[in-house]
Amino acid sequence: MGSEDNDYSKLEELSESDFEIADGQPDIQGWDVRDSDNNKIGEVDELLFNPQSRKVRYVILHMENNDIDLEDGRILIPIGVAELHEDDDDVIIPDITKAQILALPLYERGREINADTEAQIRNVFVSPEANVMLGTDFYDHDHFSETKFYGKRRQPGADNTVSQSYLDEPEEGK
Repeated sequence: MGSEDNDYSKLEELSESDFEIADGQPDIQGWDVRDSDNNKIGEVDELLFNPQSRKVRYVILHMENNDIDLEDGRILIPIGVAELHEDDDDVIIPDITKAQILALPLYERGREINADTEAQIRNVFVSPEANVMLGTDFYDHDHFSETKFYGKRRQPGADNTVSQSYLDEPEEGK
């Protein structure tokens, strides 16, 4: 693939890193995730991002306490497939079906994501015969567009990336 950004082993969980959500962007961790019919699918457990590019690639969705009889577990949703609700602190996944959710592989905390896993996730949302990813940067697709995700909730001038956190640096004088 060639691109440093496509190095799947570089994807990290935000809470396990030295990064935080960039100023001006909402921290969606803990927000309910809903479908187009307002059924709760679960809640945002975590964000999976590439620290080199500082781009969020996936929302880790915990399906606990959902309205559509899904078993408890975590799945990855490409960031650009989801949208922020215009007013409420909810994440919406428009037009997602229960069949699509069930077709997604379960995610385990700390599990490394590989090319096969990402292809399986992509194929849930894009028909395999569409060939939209061939010959391009894997993440150069609307499914990984943070701009699309933040949409109308994005504050003017706000950065679409995560930023380096200074919380782990020792305070002066200690």
